[in-house]
This record gives sequence, C-alpha cells and structure tokens, in this order.
Amino acid sequence: MSFSELKSGYIGRFAPSPTGSLHLGSLLAAMASYCEAKKNKGEWLVRVEDIDPPREIKGASKQIIDTLENYGFQFNKKILYQSDRSQKYQEAIIKLTELSAIYYCTCSRTELKNQSHQTHICRNRSQHSIPKKPYSIKLKVPDKFIAFTDLIQGQYEKNLLEDCGDFVIKRKDELFSYQIAVVVDDEFQNVNHIIRGTDLIDSTPWQIYLISLLQFKQPTYAHIPIVTNAHGQKLSKQTFAEEIDNINPLKLLITAYNLLNQEKFLQPPKNISEFWHQAILHWDINKITKVNAFQV
Repeated sequence: MSFSELKSGYIGRFAPSPTGSLHLGSLLAAMASYCEAKKNKGEWLVRVEDIDPPREIKGASKQIIDTLENYGFQFNKKILYQSDRSQKYQEAIIKLTELSAIYYCTCSRTELKNQSHQTHICRNRSQHSIPKKPYSIKLKVPDKFIAFTDLIQGQYEKNLLEDCGDFVIKRKDELFSYQIAVVVDDEFQNVNHIIRGTDLIDSTPWQIYLISLLQFKQPTYAHIPIVTNAHGQKLSKQTFAEEIDNINPLKLLITAYNLLNQEKFLQPPKNISEFWHQAILHWDINKITKVNAFQV
C-alpha cells in the first residue's frame, strides 16, 4: 500500500532519528502511538528522520527497524526516509517565500541574545536582499496565539511571537530543519494522529502555524511523558541512555506498558504475540498520566 492510498481512517506514525539505538523512552513513544493506532483499527507508519548527517550513526537506521520488528511491531514496509525528500522541503520553502513568511538570518547565537524581534536587523531586512555570507532561512512568526487540545496534556496555548519566536527552517549548512520536514512529511503520508514525547510539545505551535501557511490538514496531537534518568535528563544518546534489550523483548514490553499506566495483565503474556493482543485490546490513552516526565 502506497502513502497516496492512505487517505482515510486513523493514520499514526513513529519517526525516530538514526542518532543511536532505541532506548526505553523511544520504546514508550513507539508503543503509545502503535497501540492507539491499532485500537482505532488504523495504519501505523515508520519514518526515519535522517536529515542531520553530522549527528547520525552508521547502521542506526537498520538497527532501529530490526529492533522494532524484533519487538513485534507490525508496520507498513514502505518506510519513508527524509534524506530522500529534500526537493519537497525546498518546494515548501519556495511557497513560504512567495507568502513573504521567511527571512534570511546571518546572526550567530551570541548576536541573537542581544536582539529582540523589533531590533533584529535580519528580521527587518527585505527578503529580496539575499546576504553574501552564510545564512539560515527563518520563518517570521506573527503576534498571535496558537491553541490546541492535546489528548493527554489537555489545553495548550502559546503566543507565537512572545513565547515561541521565529525559527529556522533551513540551516546555514543548508540542511533542512526538523520543523519543516516533519510538517511536509506528515501531510505527504496523510498522518492525522501524532503521539510523541512532551519534549516536542513546544514545537507544536510552530508546526501548526506552518501547517496553516502551507494549507495542510492539522493532525490530532497527544504528548506522552518523557522518561528521565536520575539526574532529571531525558533519555537520549547525549545522556548515555542504555540501548533496549533485544534478547528478552517481552520483559521490556511489559515494563513499558506498565509505565504508560495501562490496565495490568491478569496473567503475564507468554509471548510477544499474546502481549500485543492483550495490550491493544485493553489500551486506553486516557490512562496515561498527565505529567511532563517520569524518572526511571
């Protein structure tokens, strides 16, 4: 089944970056999005967000996919790799340029610290004046509120200009940003339900604004608590998160399911197939604890 055929019904996705192996936090995000999709008799897609080569680890994409299969996730085998999508991201930027929604920024992070949106020279320069030195392309946000109802966290509202600020859609090194890529690809894949960690909830107003400019369909959002270590740091490659165990997947699947505060199994599942049958049967997104993070 191609993405163009996925036009109706529930379509969810899991979109890891190949910067390392899956850890417990990424397993929770995958499980929550998978169970919600299957509970709603929907499609669950896997997308590899490989748009940042300097941070990627060789072989990580294959390792992630192999791990998902080992843990019993069933997904559309037509996996989208963002590294193949540069032309589509550029087309979106051209459209945003035509809408006078972007500007070219040559500032360093240090220079930006001393500027407000009123005094930012790059922001107030004509977009037809392309700098001669390296620049990023930024989206110029208006003074308006973006609000949405998160299925887990509830009502969420931010002022784009004051709370969020302008943001990069193409970097100085000419790599496309996560914000533009995720919006373009969710539209392309007809994704209409996004379940991910609360570390990404602050990006959602930016994405909703991009969606409105590009006249895309806005998905439904749900942000699950992230998992932190003893120091309060999100589990990640940078915080040396432990790779999930591929030898005994069933044990960790049960651990992840319990962390998501789901109904306890009356009898421990004997195998992975039995686990998923029971997990999906009893899945209830409303049971997930409404917190930003929990420590393991």
